[in-house]
Amino acid sequence: IVFTTVSLILIFFSALWFKHNQNQNRFKMESLFFKLEQVKASRIEDSIDKIKQMEALLEKFNKSPQKQRALLLLADEYFNEGRYDKAINLYQNILKESSSSLNQQLANIGIAYSHEGKKDYKNAINAYKTVIHFPNNEYPLFDIYTSIVRCYELNNQKNEAILTLREMQSKFSNNPKINEIDIKIKNIDI
Repeated sequence: IVFTTVSLILIFFSALWFKHNQNQNRFKMESLFFKLEQVKASRIEDSIDKIKQMEALLEKFNKSPQKQRALLLLADEYFNEGRYDKAINLYQNILKESSSSLNQQLANIGIAYSHEGKKDYKNAINAYKTVIHFPNNEYPLFDIYTSIVRCYELNNQKNEAILTLREMQSKFSNNPKINEIDIKIKNIDI
């Protein structure tokens, strides 16, 4: 009986200790993420210095949901600085490592925007279509379709742009911006 009681007490305190360590680790990761956000929001003139500071903070993260969010921030900063290939690589890592569907959607959108920034419209269109077909999509699809149309236009694929706009007319007939679609179709047809 004494052995059983001691064992139960030991298991109970081990569980408390484990929970405490998890909470401390989560707090530490959130604190690091907050520091990373502060660096990103800072007005550091030298963008390379800002990115280096963000990368140094990122190295302190352990494998956690906060690290995935931090990778998104760094990838966004690469995108903002026009370093599209670096951004695409980070976004692709997020797709491989993150179990969060929102992070995966944001990574796919980042990949699409990065390809569009590189003027690689074919890959941008494919990435945008990936977002559309993503299960449990949380991103505004109207905006994604608009981006696809923009890429088709920039890639001189007017027929595909018109087909996508017509698809938008049927899918988003109640959208307040539907009149813009009608005007856009007329302008492309000309």
